[in-house]
Amino acid sequence: MPPANLSWFAETLTEVVEEISDAWSDDNRSTEGNEAPPELLQEALQQLILVLRQAESIRKVDEADIGELGEYGLKMLTELSQISHELKLQEVLEKLELLALSLALWVIQQKGELHSIGLVVNGLARVANFTTDTFELERLFHTIGEIMEAIQPLEAGETMPASTREPLQLLLLNRAIVATRAHLPRLMEVAFSDVIEKIPEAAPGFFHEGMEQIELQGYPEPVSNVIERYHRQCVQVKILH
Repeated sequence: MPPANLSWFAETLTEVVEEISDAWSDDNRSTEGNEAPPELLQEALQQLILVLRQAESIRKVDEADIGELGEYGLKMLTELSQISHELKLQEVLEKLELLALSLALWVIQQKGELHSIGLVVNGLARVANFTTDTFELERLFHTIGEIMEAIQPLEAGETMPASTREPLQLLLLNRAIVATRAHLPRLMEVAFSDVIEKIPEAAPGFFHEGMEQIELQGYPEPVSNVIERYHRQCVQVKILH
């Protein structure tokens, strides 16, 4: 898990942009359309870091402003990730996902809201793929919950944009997977209930796959029991409809 630390963020960002800039130059790439060169994005992010440091030190910045600053940073990181994807810089892409996660965690620490979470969700998935310790998986579960709680709430009658809705759905599924891998039924209950309530269209497929994994993974009986119970619940709902 990357630290919610602006010094780490700034240092890692500098290293990442240097790698992107070198690849950009080697590729003889020119700026096309509205695409900003890596150096310009780096400069904007460095200026943002100065503002974030000031906000962190005075601790009197409005929470809405923190959210806007975080959104600005995440959008620039997303632009850098698009450039990295085009340049086929896989390791750089992974670092940018962790940078996005670090920034999101900092925003949450400052009580700000999150808007664009696509890169953040990728970072969380990457951390999950390399986490096996039960304690760390439980910690990751709660971190995912904090990310979900920080997503900008909808106003009455407002529809969540696809750029937020789709990553949020993935976040809900990943949290359920993390709870299962941790072999903690109490966390599975929470995550599984949210899957059924918030993304019912994805629930049957998710629990069907869970049933297939019971034998493949050799889950402990308490874990298998929870999966089986929620799978039956989905089947019953489908029959009723």
